[in-house]
Amino acid sequence: MSGLGTVQEMSGSRFDRRRPSLRLMRPFGVVCAIGLLAVLLPPYDVSPVVLVLATLVYLAVMAMLITSSRRAERTWIDTGAAYLAFLFVLLVRDAGGGQSSGLAVLVLVPVLWLAITGSERELYVACFLAGATILGPVLLVGAPRYPVEDWRRAFVLVAIAVVLGRVVQRIVMRLERETRAARTATEQSERLFLDAPHGVAVLDTTGRIQFVNAALCGIVGLPPDELEDTWLTELGPPGDSAIADHLARIFEDVSRSSASDCVLRDYRGQDVHVGLSSRLLHGPGSNEPDIVLVNVVDVSERRRYQDRLAHLVDHDVLTGLANRRRFDNELQRHLERCRRYGATGAVLLLDLDNFKQVNDTLGHNAGDQLLVTIGGILRRTVRDTDVVARLGGDEFALLLTDGDQSAAERVGRDVVDRVRELAATLDGVRRRVTASVGAVTFQSASEHATDILALADMTMYDAKEAGRNQLALLPEGENRTPRFSARLQWQSRIEEALEHDRFELHLQPIMNLSNDRISSAEVLLRLRDEDELVPPSRFVYIAERTGLMPQVDAWVVEHSLAMLARLRQHDPDFELEVNLSGHSIGHPDIESAIRTSLERHAVDPSALILEITETAAVADVALAREFAERMTDLGCAFALDDFGAGFGSFYYLKHLLFDYVKIDGEFVAQVHQSQVDRTIMRSIVGIARDLGKQTVAEFVSEPAILQVCRDEGVDFAQGYLIGKPMPYDEFVARFLPSVPAAAPESGVRLHHADEVARD
Repeated sequence: MSGLGTVQEMSGSRFDRRRPSLRLMRPFGVVCAIGLLAVLLPPYDVSPVVLVLATLVYLAVMAMLITSSRRAERTWIDTGAAYLAFLFVLLVRDAGGGQSSGLAVLVLVPVLWLAITGSERELYVACFLAGATILGPVLLVGAPRYPVEDWRRAFVLVAIAVVLGRVVQRIVMRLERETRAARTATEQSERLFLDAPHGVAVLDTTGRIQFVNAALCGIVGLPPDELEDTWLTELGPPGDSAIADHLARIFEDVSRSSASDCVLRDYRGQDVHVGLSSRLLHGPGSNEPDIVLVNVVDVSERRRYQDRLAHLVDHDVLTGLANRRRFDNELQRHLERCRRYGATGAVLLLDLDNFKQVNDTLGHNAGDQLLVTIGGILRRTVRDTDVVARLGGDEFALLLTDGDQSAAERVGRDVVDRVRELAATLDGVRRRVTASVGAVTFQSASEHATDILALADMTMYDAKEAGRNQLALLPEGENRTPRFSARLQWQSRIEEALEHDRFELHLQPIMNLSNDRISSAEVLLRLRDEDELVPPSRFVYIAERTGLMPQVDAWVVEHSLAMLARLRQHDPDFELEVNLSGHSIGHPDIESAIRTSLERHAVDPSALILEITETAAVADVALAREFAERMTDLGCAFALDDFGAGFGSFYYLKHLLFDYVKIDGEFVAQVHQSQVDRTIMRSIVGIARDLGKQTVAEFVSEPAILQVCRDEGVDFAQGYLIGKPMPYDEFVARFLPSVPAAAPESGVRLHHADEVARD
């Protein structure tokens, strides 16, 4: 086909039909010249001796030329052959008794031939011999007595042949250089084609494969002879038109290339994801495209990586179930369906009873395996159309997309029974692991005009307070159980506390072990309820379920930064750690509160350490990372709290931006007695140090624990040995006594209390 010329220019010897070298034309040129001479010679009366001599010269010339063409390098034989050919012309021409034949011009033939095929030195030697042959008899006999009339013309022609030969020789040398350069470029292009790291195929305009390289053969696992002369579309899965559509788009706009993601079927019948990039090429001297060059890149590994990332975004790393983000999306989608077609289905929340004892006594590996097993039980309990998710820790959620209250009750009881049956087959403390389940139908949620997740969570705690290992179902209608009503009242109490400023902040000191100074503190939240200070464990989960937590955290941020501004009047380098709920990470109100408060109170952002628990970060890794990046750009620092408490701690340490790692108290409380805990602490400190992060040990309650923390290189210590949570005035008096404490600002009430830190 005509397009083959284009491929020859790109590829090489496989497609290139190279023209013979000029050196191979030497014998043919001389033979043609002598044959032409024989044809043009007139029938003179030539003596037999002259004819014999001429024949011998002819045969000698032929032998020399044939011998010369077989050698790798030229020698004097080429020069001699040219000279003998010249002499043969002279002898035959003058064989007629001194009569001019008019063929003197033929002396140019051997000289020009040598100019084309020989070197500059050989050309001059041959021309010198030719000139000597002409002038020798003239000088010996004398010009008047020399019988040949046109010897002068022959001499002039030899001189002209020298000049012309030199010019022709330069032209020939340039042609040879260009030929060699073109051959080298062709060979390089061929290697680029054959050795390209990605697959390359050349098609005709009908889509039939003409040539392939080794990389494409490796992708599909077939040799070239099985791929060539087949259709490219035959390499795709049956019924897949992606390759045909890709080729069709090429002809829609011949001036542009086309790129597509397609699937090829290899020799084992397995699908290989590839990226195709194709372009039409024109043949030499043609305006019409006649071949298609297709680049094939194997993107299977990238595709698997992208699929894995997409899976991790929506699924729990440990159990493979949907995560909170995926569950929230499915829940919103189902709520839209309920608004359009009527309420149906239910939400069930499950929390494992006594699960913490599994981790404490048998280790996290046993706890993780138990979570995986229970996840499988939940998946087998519901239909394929239902959604099962792990929301974090030992909390699971089920979204039943269809069914009434009786169906929700039946599924809930099945879950409780199957978890109990599983625990009965296990050893040790796992026998006491049971499930508390709260179930709420969408119909019931619409009647209560409350978020269904908050209702399910409160109902689940009803099951826990009723003795655990059971199902609590929120009945449809207006009847509410006393416990459930009490939890709904907590929502009103939180809203009232926000409105009337009834929250309070306490400070727990953190010691810098490098100098034993109290250089920072953690802010802890309390709720003032009449004469009682309510710890966060009693109301935070309700605030999270009812969507009030971002407002609570915004209040904490604003008042914490006001307190930090006053603390830095006592110690300009003082830093403050502020806890954020997982429900507040990335929330626009929180980011706005941080930026506004920093500016209002003129606080250096580097003095604010935002503390996020590992379980909160795990809920949505991507969202937590984006939030951390924005706040880090602002100048704030981050601390990862409860490090080691969840699955995949080091994975999150790698992918999240944190400046401080707070070692979970479980590994600190007994570190002076447990070699296992000490080894874990040492590993956490070592990895944190290698990553450029600092460590904080929580639950430091004894001098022996503090000494172990020093020995293992922990940077900061926090716990009852260092100091309990206390109001602002007491904190300043005990730890910052150098400057009198400033009067409390309006809106921040300070009271004495010894409550434990917020979990």
